[in-house]
Amino acid sequence: MDNGTSETQSLWRQVAAALRGRIEQGQLKPGEKIPSSQDIAREFNVNRMTARRALASLEEQGLLRILHGSGTFVSEAPIPYVVGRRVHFDRNLEAVNARPERKLLRWWLEPATEDVATALGLGAKAPLIALEISAYANGHPIGIGTRFCCATRFSGFPEIFEELGSISETLKRFGVDDYHRAKTIVVARLPAPHEHHFLKSSKSLPVLAYTAIDQTTDGNPISCFIGCFSSQAIELHITD
Repeated sequence: MDNGTSETQSLWRQVAAALRGRIEQGQLKPGEKIPSSQDIAREFNVNRMTARRALASLEEQGLLRILHGSGTFVSEAPIPYVVGRRVHFDRNLEAVNARPERKLLRWWLEPATEDVATALGLGAKAPLIALEISAYANGHPIGIGTRFCCATRFSGFPEIFEELGSISETLKRFGVDDYHRAKTIVVARLPAPHEHHFLKSSKSLPVLAYTAIDQTTDGNPISCFIGCFSSQAIELHITD
């Protein structure tokens, strides 16, 4: 690469600008895997650290998605995820022809913290079932979080959810035929270590962290979910 192109522009910015141009011109298409940092370094005659910094800057701009262990891909349009009184994971993804999938990673019993106990209308340190659940679109990880529910009322919930793969269908086994979202709180923050590891994203890329409380139609709280979505994969649409 010609180091004299601009005295003020560093090499990594030159590499990033060249790659950005290829994306904007359609030479690199959404979802396409791009060459490795080693190949980019060789093409532009720079060292590998320079190539990695260029890729990281494009990831921060939302143009690339770096999936550690899988490669670097041109970002696709984020999935519009509607959040309102009715929130349907499967329907949100199927609306854009994405294949939804959720997996139960693990579950355990624990006493309720003050915040979760208040959200669920339970006493201090009431026994809870905690289920760590991962979410995928077309096989790619897009979210992870923990759902808390009363261990007394929902005994056996993990096994039934693992069998059915659906929160709604699992709740029906406990006589909850209908429910809605009572509250959703969303903030942008940096991912926790286990979150960026699961999402295969950069530690410096913010996630959409949220807390959600679901209740029956007569106002009885049934669960509290605390988790996050990939900010590159999901675009939240808040409705009434």
